[in-house]
Amino acid sequence: MLPIKKWYSRALLAAGICSLALLSQACEEFEYSPYEIRLSEDEKNINSRNIEKIKALNISPTDTLRFILTADTQGFYEENEQVVAHINQRNDIAFVLIGGDLTDFGLAKEFKLVHEDFKTLKVPYVAVVGNHDAINNGKQVFTAMYGDYDVSFSVGNSRFILLNTNYLEFDEQVPDLGWLEAELQASEGYENIFVISHIPPTNTEFGEENAVRYGQLMNQYNVTYSLHGHNHNHKFHFPFGEGVPVLETAATEKLEYIVFTVVRDEVNFERVKIQP
Repeated sequence: MLPIKKWYSRALLAAGICSLALLSQACEEFEYSPYEIRLSEDEKNINSRNIEKIKALNISPTDTLRFILTADTQGFYEENEQVVAHINQRNDIAFVLIGGDLTDFGLAKEFKLVHEDFKTLKVPYVAVVGNHDAINNGKQVFTAMYGDYDVSFSVGNSRFILLNTNYLEFDEQVPDLGWLEAELQASEGYENIFVISHIPPTNTEFGEENAVRYGQLMNQYNVTYSLHGHNHNHKFHFPFGEGVPVLETAATEKLEYIVFTVVRDEVNFERVKIQP
């Protein structure tokens, strides 16, 4: 039998070796910090890569275009799976728009979990930044994964303008209405213009001083739809007059999404509810 002191020393050494082994294994399996941004190639520049896929569809101005709007995927991982699976049953959709708040806390792990679901869509998806995506180090994660906050692209006879409207999280420096007006001016040759952002202009978090000018721009440039998330409930209204409909889509938690059908200058939408 070993003397008590020698046995105790060996026991401590063994315990130390086991702890180091477990720590090493843990470092391999888990992120060192929830704020660390470690991305695979598949998780980088998602918007620009998917916009190129949308362009490659070669949808002409005379073709029928169908796209989907959803939003607020934040933490609703089971519901996100169901929404993606339901969309994948269709064969008439060109792409999906996510209207912000992919995450609750702006953490890389949350962004990754949402992308794991939405990358399994049979069609490309493009996301706009939400206010929850801009907390902690979410701004850096969003730009690393999705790219610029403000971006636009064209499909057939339609122009899509994605705008950062998270006024409070960006120190009251957004929305960039000068950039928006330049984009609207460049879009005048299109039959349809869709402006997509997270926070609707009717919310105080949009910045009250911005809402009036935003409405003026919507009317001046005959915007077809102003599309949003944020409030987690479906709402269709005309706060800027009869010419510009504003549509807010429900969160994925509600197991629903919006399908838009574009035929030349005629645009209709359908609210699709998934039976749980």
